[in-house]
Amino acid sequence: MSDSGGPHGTVQVRHEPEQWRWAAYVDGVEAGFAEYVLVEDPARIVFPHTVTHPAYGGRGVASQVVAAALAWVRDTGERRVVPQCWFVARHLEQHPELGDLVAGPSGT
Repeated sequence: MSDSGGPHGTVQVRHEPEQWRWAAYVDGVEAGFAEYVLVEDPARIVFPHTVTHPAYGGRGVASQVVAAALAWVRDTGERRVVPQCWFVARHLEQHPELGDLVAGPSGT
């Protein structure tokens, strides 16, 4: 979980495994989320969808959610990322130090 304060309220990012997502809340109100799907054989995590609710656009909400989710993937060390969502793919491109998290062509 991470917190980030700013002029538009405090952003809290948390893992919600029961809903298969990471979500951001601003002052207790949902601001956005990144959904994921766990795939076995080989162990992968697919990010199909990232959402920032319109009222929270331009505040870096999606970036914070995706960064937290990818940090979790790194910390667990169990899966490789399949970035189906364009936002997750772009985040990975902008952060080459995360390249080792991305699943190769064979899914590994």
